[in-house]
Amino acid sequence: MQSYTLLFFVVGLIVLVAMIAPYFKWWMKSIIVIYYGSLSFVFIYKYTAINRTYKGITPVPAPYWEENSQWVWTISNLIFWPFGIMLLYLFFRLFQRTTLLSAKIFIAISLVLAIMLILFLDFVFNFEYGYLP
Repeated sequence: MQSYTLLFFVVGLIVLVAMIAPYFKWWMKSIIVIYYGSLSFVFIYKYTAINRTYKGITPVPAPYWEENSQWVWTISNLIFWPFGIMLLYLFFRLFQRTTLLSAKIFIAISLVLAIMLILFLDFVFNFEYGYLP
């Protein structure tokens, strides 16, 4: 399970954001938890199957790198695009409810930082699990 620490960190962060968001109803929070929980299970199952298929073959063949990289790229899109849309929705709702200019500027800066964090986590996730030499 140590090799999936980054996955659990990312999914835990997303679920934490969804749980503390005041703009989501309980059923939406449940859908988010079920979506990311099942996505984690599917990722671990397929990632392990790919590694098991090519285990013990040296040098590691090119089809392994292609299959693994494509799988990780697909999962990273399924993880980070919905998370980005969720964050945009949350920041939009915050921006709407605020009347102070300084608060709106702070929210805009926070949105830029959140986008940078998503891009960083996406890069690290793809590098960690789907590195293609």
